[in-house]
Amino acid sequence: MPGRGPQGAPAAGGGGGGVSHRAAETLQQRLEDLKQEKISLHFQLPSRQPALSSFLGHLAAQVQAALRRGATQQASGDDTHTPLRMEPRLLEPTAQNSLHVSITRRDWLLQEKQQLQKEIEALQARMSVLEAKDQQLRREIEEQEQQLQWQGCDLTPLVGRLSLGQLQEVSKALQDTLASASQIPFHAEPPETIRRKPFLYS
Repeated sequence: MPGRGPQGAPAAGGGGGGVSHRAAETLQQRLEDLKQEKISLHFQLPSRQPALSSFLGHLAAQVQAALRRGATQQASGDDTHTPLRMEPRLLEPTAQNSLHVSITRRDWLLQEKQQLQKEIEALQARMSVLEAKDQQLRREIEEQEQQLQWQGCDLTPLVGRLSLGQLQEVSKALQDTLASASQIPFHAEPPETIRRKPFLYS
C-alpha cells in the first residue's frame, strides 16, 4: 500500500499531459475547421480582415509548436507540470522574432517609399529643366527658319534709293519694331515713321 503513492504520481501527471495534448489537438482541429469554413464561404468582407488572418496564422504556428513540445515530453515521460510553466517562455522568442521581422520590414518599406519620393521629385525637377530647354530650342529654330525665308531676297536696290536721312529714319523705325516684337506677344503695326512714307517703296 505505501508503494501506491509513488506509483500513482506519474499516472496522475501522465493524465494531465494527455489532457493538455488533447486540448491542443482540439484547438488545432478547430483552427482547421475555421479555415475550411472560410474557404467554403461565398462572400468576403471588403477588407478581408487581414489583421485577423495574420493573427490566426500566428496562433496556428504556436499551436503546432505546442503540439510538438507536448508530444516530445509525453514520449520522454517528463513532468507534465514543466511544460505548463515553460511553454510561454518557449513561445515568447518566436513572437518576439516575428514582431522584430515585421518592424524591420515596415521600416525598410518606409525607407524605400522615402527614397522613391526623392527620385520622383528629382525627375520632376529634371523634367522642368528639359521643358524649358525645349521651349528655348523651339524659339531659336523658329527664328532661324524666319531668317532663312529672306535669304534669297536682295533689298540692296531698294535701300540704295534712300537718302542718308531716310536711312536713319528707317533704321530707327526698324529698331523700334524689333524691340516691340520681343516684348509684345502679338504682331504690332509698323511704326508711324514707316506707315507715313509710302513713297519710299514706290
